[in-house]
Amino acid sequence: MKKIAYSVLALGVLALTACNDDDNDFSFEPSVTVPTLVSFAKLDVETYAAGPNSGAFVKGANGIFPPFKGQPVQGFSGAVKNGDGTYMVMADNGFGTQDNSSDFLLRVYQVKSDFRTKSVGSAKVQVMSFIQLRDPNKLIPFTIINQNSTDRLLTGADFDPESIQRTADGTYWIGDEFGPYLLHFDKDGILLDAPIALPHPLKAGVELRSPQNQFNKANINYVEPLVQQSGGFEGMALSKDGQYLYPLLEKPLKGETTQQLLISQFDVKKKAYTGRYYYFTLNAKATNIGDFQMFDDKSGIIIERDASQNKLDGYKKLIQIELGDSGKAVKRSDLVDLMNIANPNNLYGTARDGDIGTATTFAFPFETIEDVIIENKNTLTVLNDNNFPGSSGRNAKRADDNEIIQIKLPKALY
Repeated sequence: MKKIAYSVLALGVLALTACNDDDNDFSFEPSVTVPTLVSFAKLDVETYAAGPNSGAFVKGANGIFPPFKGQPVQGFSGAVKNGDGTYMVMADNGFGTQDNSSDFLLRVYQVKSDFRTKSVGSAKVQVMSFIQLRDPNKLIPFTIINQNSTDRLLTGADFDPESIQRTADGTYWIGDEFGPYLLHFDKDGILLDAPIALPHPLKAGVELRSPQNQFNKANINYVEPLVQQSGGFEGMALSKDGQYLYPLLEKPLKGETTQQLLISQFDVKKKAYTGRYYYFTLNAKATNIGDFQMFDDKSGIIIERDASQNKLDGYKKLIQIELGDSGKAVKRSDLVDLMNIANPNNLYGTARDGDIGTATTFAFPFETIEDVIIENKNTLTVLNDNNFPGSSGRNAKRADDNEIIQIKLPKALY
């Protein structure tokens, strides 16, 4: 068990970059003919940060049981790369539901990976510090768990953060699944604006809400929820010019028969939706998406997946997309099958009894694969959300670690 204490991180001292970073040095890797694993690292599942004990409302799983001594560093549902090679990784709501996560504090952690490559690396991940999300200025218009405290630290009963982007001013935009809302924080984690609701693209003045929406649960200005349970914002891309966010719902709206997911365009400077929208059509084998990132102002990558884990025939893919006309489905094409990645250098290391997908054909057999970072035109970083301690995708008898893999593409993205 790892227990580490951290202080709040002020990111002003870091050199910040967007996700698209051609300055990263992957030149040491030779060209490949198929998607190939070139780097591997993992954060041990039992890694805890300073904070109040947690897990009082969960049963535990896979040999890990509450109370947890501090705050689990887990559930990476969004990631952003820093200019120094470290990553900001965002934990989700904690233990899976609004009702069991009131003692889980919402944070963004800074982690440093010593990637194992063909020639170097321990594959270990160091957690350096964290940003604590909070609302001291009382901008949230509904009751939160720490309603009457000075700092008003946010918890997993308040929001379910599933996607994150950092804009040129160093502030963070986070996509929440419960509302669904867009949340805007400064570099230190202080909420800057009231939560921004999602408008219905076809019905002026009508919000799209989920069953977990905080106003609906309090029966305040109730709106019939059209967003599915656990179907709010899951991915959110930022256009390369930094002008627009593209939050993407995880599942189709209630009553939809087309398996299409809504993508909405949001103007960062105006802090308002533009009215433009698109659809991502799920493959017949998929149940939802995990993340969305863009490498120019029209093109990007979406993680598409089914709900399976610990199965080598599961459906887990990176899909390349291109935005077209508003109101239309985006173009899509397969980019990487995450269940079929070449691993000629056996970068996973020594497999434990029961581990799957670790040999010369590498697989990412997790139920929730929720993070993709576009390192450069040839290299992608992918992370899983390990649903601490409930997921067992890599090994049916063990809780999943937080794995971070880097994949080299045979053809440049741009």
